[in-house]
Amino acid sequence: MKIIVDTNFVFSALLNPSGKISELLLNSHPIFEFIAPDFLLDELDKHRNKLLKLSGYTKSDLAFLVRMVLKKVEIINLEIISSEVWKESIEIASDIDEFDAPFIALSLEAKSPLWTGDKKLINGLKNLGYPHALDTTELYQLRQKKE
Repeated sequence: MKIIVDTNFVFSALLNPSGKISELLLNSHPIFEFIAPDFLLDELDKHRNKLLKLSGYTKSDLAFLVRMVLKKVEIINLEIISSEVWKESIEIASDIDEFDAPFIALSLEAKSPLWTGDKKLINGLKNLGYPHALDTTELYQLRQKKE
C-alpha cells in the first residue's frame, strides 16, 4: 500500500531516530511503500541548518541519517501530476495551507492516503470530505491490521 509522507515526519524521523515515527518509516516495508513529492528535498535543504542545530548532529551524521530515511521513501517528480489534479489540490489547499498542495496533489494522483501530523491539514481535509488523511496512530493501527 502506497502512503504519501508529509515533510514533518521525515524531520521527526531525523530528529528522533529511535522514535515511533522513525520506526514506522524504517520498518514498515513491504506493508507500506512510502512516497513523497520531490518538494520534500527542497524542504530538507531549506531547513538543514535548523535540523543540525536542533539535533546536535554533525553534518556527516545528519547526511547519513537523511540517506537512511530516504532509502525508505520514494521521491516522486511533481511533473507527473496532471493539471486537473493540480487544480483540485490547489483548490483544496487554499482552504487549509497552500504549501500542502504538492502532498495533496501526489495523494490524489497516486490515489493513496496522506500521512501527516498536521492537525489543521487532517481536519481541513476531513471537513472537505477527503477521506485519505492519516495521523500516526491511524497508520500504526493500519500496519498492525496488515501484519
